[in-house]
Amino acid sequence: MEEWDEIEVPRNVKDIFVEMKNTAELMVDLAYSSILFNEEEMAEEVLELEEYLDLLNYHLMVHAVLAARRPKEAEQITSILHMAHAIDDMSNAAADLAKMVIDGVELHPVITEAILGSEEIIGKIFVSAESILVGKTLEELDLAANTGVWIVAVRRGKRWIFDPDGDFKIFPGDILIGRGTNTSIDYLKEIARGNIKVMGNE
Repeated sequence: MEEWDEIEVPRNVKDIFVEMKNTAELMVDLAYSSILFNEEEMAEEVLELEEYLDLLNYHLMVHAVLAARRPKEAEQITSILHMAHAIDDMSNAAADLAKMVIDGVELHPVITEAILGSEEIIGKIFVSAESILVGKTLEELDLAANTGVWIVAVRRGKRWIFDPDGDFKIFPGDILIGRGTNTSIDYLKEIARGNIKVMGNE
């Protein structure tokens, strides 16, 4: 966990809890993606995020103990710790999936079918030079609102960008890893190919 020692973690229980939830959700998305696309580097990122989540969990417990000064406060903190434990279990499960990819375990086709058969799926979207996405930031595009797809990672050449922020600008040739429904993923693919020139409310 040494590589996370210099990372500044949130300073209160609420912010740490939110960061844990967001990190666990990203881990699940990346774990499923690593299975679907057999991406070992993506799986390794899941394991690194697991270490970060363990650090967050430690800080949450410390802050929780310091915050509980009265019995009523202790009861409220206990519920947060129970939820944090559930989030930690979810992250451990995502890490187990990632380890299967890293170890080269041959997965049964049912696993892939189950992931693809979910209401929300993970899609790989190639961005062509003709796409209206090119040259715009994720904040400008607001893909979640305009297409229903959340971008969880981007492949640029041989490099991966995980959990890109709003300032991230899309280039031609980028491969977006997005989470959404079949319909929303297909819609974004058409935009990325350059077949659709207007998006959302434009």
